[in-house]
Amino acid sequence: MNLRSALSYRAARAASVLREEGLPPLLRRSLAFAVSGFAVDWTLYLYEHSLVERDRTRYLPRLESWELRTVHSNLEADAVAAEGLEDFRRAVRHSRGRLDAGAVAFCVYVGAELAHVGWLAVDQKGKDSFDRIPYSVAFSAGQGCTGGTYTVPRFRGCRLMSYGYYERLEYLRARGFTSSRNVVGVMNVASHKAHAVFNPTIYGVGRYRRFLWWHSWREMPLPDGPCQGMPPSRGVRRAGRLGGGEP
Repeated sequence: MNLRSALSYRAARAASVLREEGLPPLLRRSLAFAVSGFAVDWTLYLYEHSLVERDRTRYLPRLESWELRTVHSNLEADAVAAEGLEDFRRAVRHSRGRLDAGAVAFCVYVGAELAHVGWLAVDQKGKDSFDRIPYSVAFSAGQGCTGGTYTVPRFRGCRLMSYGYYERLEYLRARGFTSSRNVVGVMNVASHKAHAVFNPTIYGVGRYRRFLWWHSWREMPLPDGPCQGMPPSRGVRRAGRLGGGEP
């Protein structure tokens, strides 16, 4: 992305947040973005999903109509946009680079409007394109990973995150993968609830810190061992937020 494209992207995203959420959220996001360029301190739960056959009807969004598009390349994204659907690459930063790296985008449209997008990777290069947190994923042993989930504000509450995860997990299962990993900020209740319907294993907690070019990553077991479904109600109190990853 060149400078002109980057500035256009930031301006479009700012206008979208201002229009859909108002001035205070725009100011908070602008401050968080500015700070994250220099330093971050995130605490995150480590998730692993088993890839088993599931009843799709349990995860459908609360919408009268929608359309899922699974996009593997910029050529496919060009074709989707040529049909008159919103070009998700204009709304989601670094999408072109992610597709070039082999990441797969799962886009949900309501009419021609983008409502939700999430990413999936089947190798390390794809993962690194949308998730900088260095938790381990055993791609060669049949694990995949997910992240980069975003729902347009006016479509939140429509169960799009759970539906998007169903489609991504089923995509991996149909291709012979056996599990999928991801991370979620410890205070991200909405994301934890969306994951809980799949009864995942939460196998630890990690802390990612970065200041300018220095960074560190530490993984720790949960106080009472791995748990299923929702995170433990005690033992991790430090607020965490995954910037640019799970919402």
